[in-house]
Amino acid sequence: MPEQLQLERVPPDIPAKEFFSKYVSKRTPVIISGLLDDPSFQGRKWTNLDYLAKKAGDVEVMVEPIHPTANQYGTDIERISVTFRAFLDSLRKEEGPYHYLTTQYSDEDPDAETVFPPPTNALKDEFPIVPRIMGNLFLQQVNLWLGKSKEGSSSGLHHDFHDNIYCLLKGRKRFVLFPPDEVKHLHPHGTLDTLHPNGLISYVDVPVRADGLSRRAACKARVRALERRIDGLKAKSKREGKGKGYSKEMKALMDAHDAALDELAELALDEQEGEDEVDDFDALMGDLDDFDEPDAGFSAHDDDQEGDEDDGDEEEEEWEEWKGIGHSDDESNSGGDMGDGSDSDADGMEEGSSAGEKEPKPNEPSSFSRIPTAYLHRHLGVPTTAALPPNVSPYEYAGLKETTDPYVVELFEGEMLYLPASWWHEVTSTSADASAGGNDFHMAFNYWFYPPDALDNYDAPYRDTLVWDYLRDKAAIDSGSREAAKNACMGKRARSSESVNGEGSKRVRR
Repeated sequence: MPEQLQLERVPPDIPAKEFFSKYVSKRTPVIISGLLDDPSFQGRKWTNLDYLAKKAGDVEVMVEPIHPTANQYGTDIERISVTFRAFLDSLRKEEGPYHYLTTQYSDEDPDAETVFPPPTNALKDEFPIVPRIMGNLFLQQVNLWLGKSKEGSSSGLHHDFHDNIYCLLKGRKRFVLFPPDEVKHLHPHGTLDTLHPNGLISYVDVPVRADGLSRRAACKARVRALERRIDGLKAKSKREGKGKGYSKEMKALMDAHDAALDELAELALDEQEGEDEVDDFDALMGDLDDFDEPDAGFSAHDDDQEGDEDDGDEEEEEWEEWKGIGHSDDESNSGGDMGDGSDSDADGMEEGSSAGEKEPKPNEPSSFSRIPTAYLHRHLGVPTTAALPPNVSPYEYAGLKETTDPYVVELFEGEMLYLPASWWHEVTSTSADASAGGNDFHMAFNYWFYPPDALDNYDAPYRDTLVWDYLRDKAAIDSGSREAAKNACMGKRARSSESVNGEGSKRVRR
């Protein structure tokens, strides 16, 4: 039986730079012995279900029924749409089965994720957009997790594509953790494409860069970022005249812009492979014109923002609502531009077959393991409520015996877990003691962040600075908040210059 390893513990007031240096940059999970210390974090209030219903009860959410035979969540069972208030009422029942509120996504368009899905969109004024402890990482999504299980219910073994800060508000959770490189032994549904140096796992059907962006999402952002710079340089020349080096700088920007458009066209053509040929260049570019309008500056959008130094802010442009990188409003092809991949992200994208026909959509995301939860628990010698499927042969999952010793983490109410992208985890959730006045449920709130790939640079943790500065600006403008704007500019102010090619600091792989 494998040995069960234990994680380090740190206090919640650990300086963000120290946290990055010791854990984020080392891609090492850690338990944080307290909740977020940001003044804006009010998550403790949410354990009062009456308060939660009053605050967010009218929003529609998707909840997951428990699998009738496997007795676990994280399966292909169809989810149900209900009001959040109705779901909260269902948790007050004495007897189950109970549904589970997990990450929210559209069954019709799994890529149409938002940064603040329901019910968190109704709670935005009660948590920080980026917690202090997470420094300069870029937010991908937040989620509220809520269910009820007296005996314990499992998520199934899987990994996420983003760095996770997991805040346990009620109940307890047992995490079984394996590092990303155990992908070779853990029998994922997907076919491995790349294990990036920062630990991020990329699959053949969901290829992503080390920073979690798809090539196409990153390329679209690069095109827009270069257009902003070109417009900014033109505006500056109108105000101050064409100074020395103007022609050389403009040529470099135009050449980089042409190269980005060529790459975008190639990616669009690759996605059209096996489908009707598309000759129209604009059609191949998808909805690039809808990504946003080029903007030479952004200081005019926030009167409270300080220190904006972008050139060419003569005109104020209207930016579209920011719904997250890879959102369907940004991408014409809902399958090819995910760039992210929260738990449900692997559903909709399959590589074309050799005959040019697309394979059937898989029942399970690429990032989920084929190993049955009950089999995993028996192998580790931990208690389980999951049911073993019939006719399971140990030879089907022989790789499990070849893994390194796992970490087994008991997380309790009022604690947090930092989990770097692509760390495998199986989570068993157990409700609070039923004697707690009927509040026998479990609740957690989590943040997902795009995984950093400049691991030696706290101020600028993403190598492609051209793309990420643009995305930070776009997110900050849409949020309209001083906090987000400050976060967006922080990395930019820390650097005195940046390359058109997006080359950030050198690296020392979700």
